[in-house]
Amino acid sequence: MDEKMKAKFAALGIGQLDYDIGYRGGTLGFRAEDVAAAFGIDENLLPRHIGAFVNYRGGGLRGAICVSTYSKEITGKKKELLDELLAACKRAYESLENGSGLNDDEYPDGDTNWEAQGTKAARAAGIKTYPGL
Repeated sequence: MDEKMKAKFAALGIGQLDYDIGYRGGTLGFRAEDVAAAFGIDENLLPRHIGAFVNYRGGGLRGAICVSTYSKEITGKKKELLDELLAACKRAYESLENGSGLNDDEYPDGDTNWEAQGTKAARAAGIKTYPGL
């Protein structure tokens, strides 16, 4: 993640941005306690981690970029703030994926990146997570 993007998230004053993005999926977001304190929300209404995530589907395929869900008890301005934060996390996650070459159709040597092509097709089809065994 470049310094400019880190600075944008730091400017929100929420806390430490946690991220781990790779060819097997990952996460980008904040701890619930930090978001709860910054937005004045009961921490029990939030999941442990607030942000964007991608599940690994196997075979080199990543699922859609999803965002955390939270309690329907959160309404009004606080809900709007959370939704804006989640949308920003999703945009940042996709930007980092793209910047790292994970979504490139070809590797630098010209070989086809089948994992990227499969991931894009799965996302276009609306596949979000691995359904399990």
